[in-house]
Amino acid sequence: MEMDSQNLKQQSGYVVVVGGMNMDIFGMPSQKVIQRDSNIGKVGMAVGGVGQNIAQNLAHLEVPTHLITVYGDDYNGHLLAKSCEENHIMLDQAELVKGSRSSTYMYITDETGDMLVGVNDMAICEQITPEFLAKRLDFINNATICLIDANISQEAIDWLGDNVTVPLFGDTVSVVKAPHFAHILGKMDTLKPNALEASLLSGVEITDTASAEKAAQVLLDTGMKNIYISLGADGILCANHEGMVHVPIFKTDIVNANGAGDCGMAAITWSHFLDPNRSLEETGKIAQAASSIALESTKSVPDITPELVDQKLATLTTSK
Repeated sequence: MEMDSQNLKQQSGYVVVVGGMNMDIFGMPSQKVIQRDSNIGKVGMAVGGVGQNIAQNLAHLEVPTHLITVYGDDYNGHLLAKSCEENHIMLDQAELVKGSRSSTYMYITDETGDMLVGVNDMAICEQITPEFLAKRLDFINNATICLIDANISQEAIDWLGDNVTVPLFGDTVSVVKAPHFAHILGKMDTLKPNALEASLLSGVEITDTASAEKAAQVLLDTGMKNIYISLGADGILCANHEGMVHVPIFKTDIVNANGAGDCGMAAITWSHFLDPNRSLEETGKIAQAASSIALESTKSVPDITPELVDQKLATLTTSK
């Protein structure tokens, strides 16, 4: 199975991602943390946000991608916009909000890398309202796919469910944010939760593949067309109204687990963008190949390309 990038060059469509973009600022002490004191370590900044991460992965996979989001006219906002330009993410439908702080997430880890405390300043995302989206509805409805990240409000997601006519894809983000999709599950073309998020949305506690299949069926019974439940080290369960298939993980030397989910979501979207009739199993393998590439990268958004996905997929046949 080869993801022929020539197919993509013949596509005239585009993908719209509606979601968050923020600046991540992190501090990592070198030694055991001394509370209420200055600690020697490393401080870094990185452009993040689930919507932006997915959009960046899609752009790396050569999909024309428009990110509908908001950002401030502060220093971080300038850096965010510059990063999008460098990564070929189009912000023509985004809004620069004057006098506002860009969405920012700051966290500090202990000496082992586990988070001690985080502060999220994402109030600007509240400006992604139904009124904000209504001005962009025609553009959204001319896209091939509209992908929603659950960082935006339930009200905004409900409105998208009622008004968007193109296939809706969703990334549940977290257990706290996943319920934002609760009212429009039956209107979703594709959703990609992890086991905890799928348990919450379906009411079926997922403990193994069998219970994941029960949860998937509950979600499909809402009218949802496709569900991809990430089971971590146990692979991914792919399900639609024609059947279910379990795709195991690729053999991977894990460098960094941060970003694999966003990359997998982008790959599922890319797969559908290229061929909406592709089989569940093939799309699951593409998602797992992309996640594997992300796990092997030090970056939260890897330097993924269609060729790299092809190479990863090829290992399935050579390793048998």
